[in-house]
Amino acid sequence: MNKKIIMIAVQVLVLAGAVGGTWFFMSDPAPEPVAGDEASAEAAAASQKKEPEYYSLSPSFVVNLQGERNIRFLMIEIDLMSRRDDVFSRIEQYEPRIRNDLLMLFSNLDREAVATVEQRQNLQEQALVTINGVLNSESGKGGVEAVYFTKFVIQ
Repeated sequence: MNKKIIMIAVQVLVLAGAVGGTWFFMSDPAPEPVAGDEASAEAAAASQKKEPEYYSLSPSFVVNLQGERNIRFLMIEIDLMSRRDDVFSRIEQYEPRIRNDLLMLFSNLDREAVATVEQRQNLQEQALVTINGVLNSESGKGGVEAVYFTKFVIQ
């Protein structure tokens, strides 16, 4: 009889451990914010990153490369990435100036300036600085996080 009680107690403990472990791993780790606790709700919302959105600067940028005996062209298609809501409306508003400044940047290039991957990445960074510079000077805030070359052709 003593062994039966011990066996039942062990089975109850194992069952309780299984139920407790299941509850622990299946429960929501973040507690629901209490009504009136708006500061913690705002902090939770700020900690979640917004999904990136993309904007394509169309049409493609086409420029002559400098210092070439034969005329060479560079064609670049650019997509922009941001996580802010108002950035792309500001890009549309200031797109003529953005396109102008990017064309000025690209038209100063020669073939050697875009020969390697590192040089192209440097050009992407310069384009990002140029775009955010226009947005900062016109609207007081940037917001573009990345510039992607979706087509890069030298002919």
